Amino acid sequence: MMTNRYNDAFFNEPIDRCGTDCYKWDQLTVREGRELLPMWVADMDFRCANEVTEAVLRRAQHPVYGYTESSPSATEAMLQFMRRRHGINLTIEQQAILPGVVPGLRAAVNTFTRPGDGILVQPPVYGPFYDSAVQNGRRVVENPLQADETGRYRMDLEGMEAAFCGGVKLALLCNPHNPVARAWSIDELRAMYALCRRYDVLLVADEIHQDFVYERGGFISALALDEREDANIIVLTSAGKTFNLAGLQQGVLLTRNSRLLHAMVESMRHVGITAGNIFALTATEAAYRYGDPWLDALLHYLDEARTLLGRELAARLPEAVMSPQDATYLAWLDLRAYGMTTAELVHRTHAQGVAFSPGTFFGKTAGEGFLRFNFGCPHSQTLEAIKRLEKAIKEG
Repeated sequence: MMTNRYNDAFFNEPIDRCGTDCYKWDQLTVREGRELLPMWVADMDFRCANEVTEAVLRRAQHPVYGYTESSPSATEAMLQFMRRRHGINLTIEQQAILPGVVPGLRAAVNTFTRPGDGILVQPPVYGPFYDSAVQNGRRVVENPLQADETGRYRMDLEGMEAAFCGGVKLALLCNPHNPVARAWSIDELRAMYALCRRYDVLLVADEIHQDFVYERGGFISALALDEREDANIIVLTSAGKTFNLAGLQQGVLLTRNSRLLHAMVESMRHVGITAGNIFALTATEAAYRYGDPWLDALLHYLDEARTLLGRELAARLPEAVMSPQDATYLAWLDLRAYGMTTAELVHRTHAQGVAFSPGTFFGKTAGEGFLRFNFGCPHSQTLEAIKRLEKAIKEG
């Protein structure tokens, strides 16, 4: 397949998503009653790789959209991508298709714990981590991340051990971490896994942001911590975030532990999850097989965007602290120096026509006074959002 050239001009091109039932743009307008510049939910305002679009269009031309199974070819494309990009070596028997990472989190909680069991989360963290526990009758055990004066976060390993001593059964890891933009180091991950092994805690890692790490080799999968076949590790990931396919709803479960894999597959079968969406299967295979040039160009563009955001924030809002951006296209902004609650920040930014993710979505205490800024969009949009944020803070 011929690859089209991807560069800054490709990603600079504005894409009008309004009127497409787009959650990021259209549903925000419905909810707020007016149009706001959406810098919140984690999808990107970029055109998908041409190879992906072409593959979906070719499949759509066939006039029958009947029941469809994932092919060995599609699975192998995914496994080759994991080897090529991250050095993760697995077999076809060590993976299973999912309708997404969040369903995978919920399925893991339901499969391996009982009502009332403790589920460890490390706030500030992606809101569905909480929901996966609470909405299934489990007990959330918070072990907050610790930040230094630069806004760089680390795991509280002493607090983690205390939590495990208190009866935690399952630990949810966000790797890389959303929203604090950390790509966890091998030493940090080893220390966490050592505690999991000592206290017989299942480690479930959401690695959906694995491809958005700016230092080459900077992403370390939880699967690298233990390559034995009884490793108590499950990884959940997806092409949806990497290649901007979230609306197609497909993910994958990866584990070397056949007992864990079979238990998850059986649990999903009980609620009718047995196959993937026909267009998700097509798009995902094309992305994994042909998407590297698009992804490499995207990472270059996002690297420019994080520099732009850091520079403009320092000039316009010097008391704001942006956590060092190891990974993701989601910036974590500490605005507490300006003396406002998250609710006040949301009110002011909406009044200036821009919407960010409120910090409290990631933890009521850990996120107070914070906003999450999605810079996965054309640079012009990022710059406009910064200007509106500045006006919101300074003028109200």
